[in-house]
Amino acid sequence: MWFTTPLEPQGIASLDPVSGAVSLIPTSGVPRQLTVAADGKIWFTVRFTPQGVGFVDPGAGNAVTEFPLTNVGPEGIAASPAGPVWFTQTTKGNIARVTNDGVITESKAVKGSEPFGITVDADGDPWYTMMSANKIAEFQLR
Repeated sequence: MWFTTPLEPQGIASLDPVSGAVSLIPTSGVPRQLTVAADGKIWFTVRFTPQGVGFVDPGAGNAVTEFPLTNVGPEGIAASPAGPVWFTQTTKGNIARVTNDGVITESKAVKGSEPFGITVDADGDPWYTMMSANKIAEFQLR
């Protein structure tokens, strides 16, 4: 079981349900949300300073890879069945997709929306909440 630890010590943690042992993997900032991708990587958002997205790779000895972002407010994150991971950029007002190589593709910003939570449907289309607009939106990839 994986979870974030936003208070000291900060990082991504795993809990072994059989032994109860907790292992902490430090991150460079305050981890917020996480998702498990189809390839087993544990993706997370990092909010405040520094900001970014990143992943822990259990298949590579829990190596941490982080991709910095500037003033976009990463919050929610969700894995897609096809591989890319989607996350919200609350401050910037959009959502974005990130690949394992750190290539980030952003959607158009919607002023006054503050995207917050996100999920991805079986077709790979992200659905997200717009906290300030009080709406739910779907970003269709077709």
